[in-house]
Amino acid sequence: MAKVLMCSDHDEKLKLFCETCQKLVCVICRDGDKHAKHIFKPVKEAAQTNKMVLKAALNFLDKENGQFKSLIQKQKNEITKTEDESKTLLAKISAQFEEMHQFLRQKEAEVKKQLENEEKKVTEVMQKNLSLIDLRFTESKKNEDILQPALETDQPDHFLQWWSETGFQQTEAMQTGRGTPSNIQYMSKVNDLIVRTGSFFLGPHETHLQFFVWKEMLGTIKPVPESLTLKDPRSAYLKVSPGGARIRQADRVTGLYKNFNPGTVSEENFQTGQHYWEIEVGEKPDWTVGVKMDAQLNAAKSAESEILLHLKHSKGYVLTCDGKDTALNTRDKPQKIGLYLDCERKQASFYNADNMSHLAQINYKLMKPCCLTLVPGLYLGGINCDPLTVCSYKFNTGNR
Repeated sequence: MAKVLMCSDHDEKLKLFCETCQKLVCVICRDGDKHAKHIFKPVKEAAQTNKMVLKAALNFLDKENGQFKSLIQKQKNEITKTEDESKTLLAKISAQFEEMHQFLRQKEAEVKKQLENEEKKVTEVMQKNLSLIDLRFTESKKNEDILQPALETDQPDHFLQWWSETGFQQTEAMQTGRGTPSNIQYMSKVNDLIVRTGSFFLGPHETHLQFFVWKEMLGTIKPVPESLTLKDPRSAYLKVSPGGARIRQADRVTGLYKNFNPGTVSEENFQTGQHYWEIEVGEKPDWTVGVKMDAQLNAAKSAESEILLHLKHSKGYVLTCDGKDTALNTRDKPQKIGLYLDCERKQASFYNADNMSHLAQINYKLMKPCCLTLVPGLYLGGINCDPLTVCSYKFNTGNR
């Protein structure tokens, strides 16, 4: 850098800076045709000017690089946060599955113990019967072993000597009464014996084990779908059951207002947390289930603050959000609809609660409290008068 820079064309010192070409030149270059009408500055002045430009560029880069570093750090923090959330959720999932596994292991041990007790009880009876059979067989075999050798004796005097000393008493003890040698009746020790069969029954645990254990396990599951109370709109066209769990179209005498389709909302509303409900729709051909973003809105009035899942008797399943309808393609016809409301992520999800398959998911933006809304559907001449029911899962868990 300490070497004096010289013009390669004229061997002169480079004393000027051509702003037009952005390069160093000598005095001779300035006067030549190549740089005609160009703007020149002395080297020191041009250097100061360009250093100011360079400084501004460096200041910009320094600021931008600071923003890059900030973004990188924030992204790393988000990655770490996501990994930590995943680990926490994984631990929570593992804990919940372990709780179910523990219940199943405990129930398996109980059923196996019941089977062992039943087996022991039945085999004890059979073992006693076997001991009795063995005892009588031993006695009979002993008699046979005593009598058999005498039959093979070919000396009559020796046989009669044995008969008088042993055989007569032995055979007489086996007889039921005196008689001639041709019609003697012997007392059987076998006739009153039977073979005991191993018969035991564990009831439903033998034929419907999984179903009964599943029903018992429901009592240990937390949380379960929440219970709700439906508001009674005091309408002549709607009937809300005592307790507020069911709603249906009121029976109609005339065909007036056949397309009038009122509904209601839940007493409860939600702005935080995660919530899940199941609504039994059965075989109804027309109904609406969803959430309303403002509990004060009239339930019968359509609004953009609603997320709704319909079964329309003429159109099939339709999802409504922000006043726009979207047809859903599903082969199933659920008997129960599951509705999951995540107030933290602002999501509403619908499920086929018969097999827990996912039907639809919608995000919303409003910050207002949400409530459940149910519309039992068009009356349809009475064929759609079955109720919509908010399912309640309350179990008598006993000592569990």
